[in-house]
Amino acid sequence: MLLEKEKRKSGNEAIRVLISLKTKILRDLKEVVNAGDFDYRTFGTAIEKHLTDIIVSIFEKAGFIKNNKDYIVAPHKNYFPDFELKTAPPIAIEFKSGNRNQNRQGKWATVKNSENDMGTLNEWPKRIKKFGGKNIYYIFVIYNFSEKTKQVQNVEIAPFYEFLGLNKSKFIKYREKDGNLRPKNFDAKPPIKTFEQFEQLINKTAVYRSRRIIKKHRQIIKDVQNIKKGMD
Repeated sequence: MLLEKEKRKSGNEAIRVLISLKTKILRDLKEVVNAGDFDYRTFGTAIEKHLTDIIVSIFEKAGFIKNNKDYIVAPHKNYFPDFELKTAPPIAIEFKSGNRNQNRQGKWATVKNSENDMGTLNEWPKRIKKFGGKNIYYIFVIYNFSEKTKQVQNVEIAPFYEFLGLNKSKFIKYREKDGNLRPKNFDAKPPIKTFEQFEQLINKTAVYRSRRIIKKHRQIIKDVQNIKKGMD
């Protein structure tokens, strides 16, 4: 077992190789889109298989993948991560994509943010426990799709926390009903620059959300009690 671990290549080196080939990944995705029949409604999901094929090819040529035991592809959409490379340490790679165009009541408009689900406040501690906070990366595909346009514009590769946004209260941007974290705007610089900063913010954000929910529930209970008194 020890010998097998010693033979595994560095996860950090694998990511450096991947980042160095961003231009190739972007070019390959553009070729896939030009040759395929993609729809703006389903592109974000449909492109994942092609993205997987591209990065598997890159890691094979770089010597990180020698057989199918060296990586895991997510078996279903709820599995984390989308792609796991069995390096030392293992690297978790999630695929995200965002459309700069959005159909609003029949009219196309340019948007600043794709509002992707970036994992919930409850899920992230489990993910970090499994992979470590510095071994989880996103490949984020930015595209411009509408009924008339089909373009892949950019591919970004970075630690997951660099894609997260902050709200006006300087907590991590999230959806209150389920705690799903939200991304930064497409062209914004990462407001979270280190894993340590993320750790501090996620704890504060979880407490902040809990307090807001408790406050709302207390108000609902109070309103119900007032209604009951009125009926009595």
